[in-house]
Amino acid sequence: MNKIKFFLLSAIILFSGIRAFSAEITNDSIMDDLLKDVNPQKPTANTEYNYESVVVIPIKLKIAEDISTKKNNIYDNQEVVLYTRMPVRYKNKTLLNADEKFTANVAIYMKKGMNGIPAQIILDNFKTQKIDSKKLSGVYIKRGLNLTPLVVPVKFLLTIIPGAGTGLNFIKGGNATITPYDTVTIYYHPEWN
Repeated sequence: MNKIKFFLLSAIILFSGIRAFSAEITNDSIMDDLLKDVNPQKPTANTEYNYESVVVIPIKLKIAEDISTKKNNIYDNQEVVLYTRMPVRYKNKTLLNADEKFTANVAIYMKKGMNGIPAQIILDNFKTQKIDSKKLSGVYIKRGLNLTPLVVPVKFLLTIIPGAGTGLNFIKGGNATITPYDTVTIYYHPEWN
């Protein structure tokens, strides 16, 4: 009898979900009015990648000066300067010497949060004058100390005492800092068009 009830309940949930997804899309006149004069530009995308090529050359970089979520000297789309750690060679030819200048942008940064959530910095859009930027790939992510694996289980254990787990909400994760000692690795694809 329980199997029949379970089957019927599952069928009802399944069919109600399908019906919800097949709902008709309605027009939003407010958004249509707001966006009628806006002409968005599509970002340029390189669609000429040679995905059959597996040739990839790692490029190891170091940042010129520290950036940190603690010092508040960081903002979205901030340009940062990096330098190559060592020469980059391909087919017995030196593509980049040591200390060649690169630039990158802070794609996203997040400050540390409650419940042990760490701060985070993401670098993207790497460029140099010596290599076509369409042949570069990779992002660099630096996170602070993550205290969530400690905070969440303790909060769960303290739920038996009313209000005791709430005090742990104010424990924050660590700050993220990128220093010249960190190695930022991106990749060069010489056979991409």
